[in-house]
Amino acid sequence: TACGRRSGESKRQVLLFLLCVCVCQSGAETLRYSVAEEMERDSFVADIARDLGVAASQLAARKARVVSEGNEQFFRLNPSTGVLTAK
Repeated sequence: TACGRRSGESKRQVLLFLLCVCVCQSGAETLRYSVAEEMERDSFVADIARDLGVAASQLAARKARVVSEGNEQFFRLNPSTGVLTAK
């Protein structure tokens, strides 16, 4: 019946919505690092891929990026290796 089809479609839409919410929330990770002001340029800070528990190749695929407060960027991420360095 038409009513039964609508009910099935509604259930699929709800399940799809919940799946999308779960995937979106699981895809975002936040890492915070702090370094001394005296740290030299290009000094190793962290291995982001290892800290996130993912392969370095996944960083570019997941569009990993470094976000800093303010306008100045203090870190540089190499997405092919997962290495974070001081800028």
